[in-house]
Amino acid sequence: MHGLLHDIGIAVLAATIVGYITHRLRQPIILGYLLAGALIGPSIGFRFITDPESIEVISELGLILLLFIIGLELNPAKVIASGRPLIVAGVGQFVLSVLIGVPFFALLGYSASGASLEGLYLALLTALSSTAIVVKALYDKFEADTIAGRLTLGVLILQDVWAILLLTLQPNFASPELLSVVTALLKAALLLGAGFVVSKYGLSRIFGSVAGSPELVVLISVGWCALVAGAAGMLGLSKEMGALVAGVSVSSFPYSVHVTAKTLPLRDFFLTLFFISIGMKMAVPDAAMAASGSVIVLFIIVSRFATVVPLLRLTGVGRRSAWVTALNLAQLSEFSLVIAALGVGYGHIGEGLVSVLVFAMALASVLSSYAIKYNHELHAAWTRLLFTLGVRVTAEPADGENGRDGYAVVLLGFHRAARALVQRIEEHNAVMLSKVLVIDFNTELIREVRSRGMGGVFGDISSIDTLHHAHVDGARMVLSTIPDYLLKGTTNAQLVRSCRMLAPGAVIVATADTTAQAELLRELGADEIVFPYEMVGDVLLQIVNKNHG
Repeated sequence: MHGLLHDIGIAVLAATIVGYITHRLRQPIILGYLLAGALIGPSIGFRFITDPESIEVISELGLILLLFIIGLELNPAKVIASGRPLIVAGVGQFVLSVLIGVPFFALLGYSASGASLEGLYLALLTALSSTAIVVKALYDKFEADTIAGRLTLGVLILQDVWAILLLTLQPNFASPELLSVVTALLKAALLLGAGFVVSKYGLSRIFGSVAGSPELVVLISVGWCALVAGAAGMLGLSKEMGALVAGVSVSSFPYSVHVTAKTLPLRDFFLTLFFISIGMKMAVPDAAMAASGSVIVLFIIVSRFATVVPLLRLTGVGRRSAWVTALNLAQLSEFSLVIAALGVGYGHIGEGLVSVLVFAMALASVLSSYAIKYNHELHAAWTRLLFTLGVRVTAEPADGENGRDGYAVVLLGFHRAARALVQRIEEHNAVMLSKVLVIDFNTELIREVRSRGMGGVFGDISSIDTLHHAHVDGARMVLSTIPDYLLKGTTNAQLVRSCRMLAPGAVIVATADTTAQAELLRELGADEIVFPYEMVGDVLLQIVNKNHG
């Protein structure tokens, strides 16, 4: 354990220093983590860490937490609504990529049958994209809830299912057996069904009993993740699949936004170690490795555009969204390294191919980080190139302009003033209630607002992650109606600052007790200020004048 803590400390220190330099240079942070891993690793760097296996233990936890949070944010209704485009792209992309990959890698001398299955492995592994890289990059850009973002995450989830299926079938690649395949599929169905039944009839009651303690809500959720992941491991399935099932089973509860917001920092910490572990695995590349790795990356990029764009366009998705989705998916999956390492143990491939894949993943990670960061600029450049070549393309709105699901009005808390506002809306324009979202910690209030036709999210309004995942950035108006003395862990000033950062174009209304406080709120970005006591004084004055002249 001492060695593990020592290695974690060195990794975190290196990630902090190199990550800070990378950030100051305005480069993707993932690049900094990969460089940090290479610098402290046993192959390229200073050999500060000679046993990367200790970090891999922690990085595996990062992947499990990542898939748990993806499950939390996977709204089944939205996936079903995405329907045909998502299913067509998620299934067709993998199948077509494999069908293209097998003959392509055969031309390069990699066999897909016989004693060596390197060609088959390359075709399968290059069809998978990196959930870790894409999710982090999209959330850093606040593009996870755009059309392209939702399609990208949906395809990644289906790719994870493909990866889990590959892990299940992998021992039988050389001699497939129908019984083992059916058994693995039945185990996966059992895990999925049991997870949803237990969450619906048991976990929901537990959540309801501890809803007043946000810390317990998070703790129980993470414990549920560990339980289902462990059950998956006992069934001989992937722990990552168990984490995904655990997250999806909780996503239907009103607590999912709160749990997501509170577990993000923990997930990011472990993911940092994951990228560092990739950097530590990098060997000094020779000419052959660099050439092979570069060809693999080039194939990944070309195959994504050759499969994803036509499939999405056939289902009616816009040209821009289809192009950006393909670009977002152009990298190698972390699952690919896991499957490749197991392939060495099964005698299907050699260790040299694993080294090439590690180099290809590092190269693709760097390129993809830049590509996702500038995806819309790259699409604009592609459009200009087509125009120069004489290909006419119709203009489309930016993905974020028509792709967000959001509420027009967001109420931060549902105290007396907010309740009075809702009552007036019901009296004068009840249709508008469907455009109102309430964020509050009280589950009874959340149930009430939902029963009245409004949106309700259980969450901590003091957390900017909660506000982001509740899609405050898509609101036209944000109202903070609770005075500072009633707020816990935050103030109107902090709320205004967070909301202005997330929603620069929204009208923000805040509550103040004094003129000095009102001036501060206006400086921070509040458009309108409410003085509760002055409003009460005005009403009282009217009553006095009415009765006493």
